[in-house]
Amino acid sequence: MKTIFLTLVLCFGVGAAHAEDVLQAVEKQLILEPVVRGEFVQTRKIAQIKKPLVSNGRFLVARNYGVIWENVSPITQTTRLTRNEIVQTDGNTTLMKLNAEKEPVVRIINSILFSVFSGDVAALAKVFDYSGKIEGTRWRLTFTPKDKNLARLIQELRLEGGRDVSSVELEGAAGDVTRIEFKATAHDKTLSDAEKKQFE
Repeated sequence: MKTIFLTLVLCFGVGAAHAEDVLQAVEKQLILEPVVRGEFVQTRKIAQIKKPLVSNGRFLVARNYGVIWENVSPITQTTRLTRNEIVQTDGNTTLMKLNAEKEPVVRIINSILFSVFSGDVAALAKVFDYSGKIEGTRWRLTFTPKDKNLARLIQELRLEGGRDVSSVELEGAAGDVTRIEFKATAHDKTLSDAEKKQFE
């Protein structure tokens, strides 16, 4: 999950429109329920390594709680993101724990990642300049950082989808590219009791 942190106009068939119209059109298409579950395949291309690194697993996004990112293969790890904390575990072992009180950048990173995974494109537009296009029921948005410090980590962020965000591509300033494809996405209004415990 650390790799995601460091590597995180409309054109209809009948004519063009302003960038803000793209965002509004995408928002109208997206399903924005409080809870989103699904599976992912992540492919990371590192500039110095020829063979891409591929992993897969499950994810859970809960608007009032955070994100659970569960890597299943090739290694098993779970990352929990809340507004003020990032915790990565391997079973009962804590591999990483970052708190926003000690590292303020955590809050910024979590806000961006939460917006990406939940499809909150309006929140992303506050931090990034953007452009995009819509073709039928499909759309594509490209975001570039407004802040120079953020631009040192992220060169460009690209989202594609329809009713859901189907893929995210994050191009790091060093040239590394991380692509995440979402599958079997499902929406709900509430978490199960077991899911709530994952955020404790």
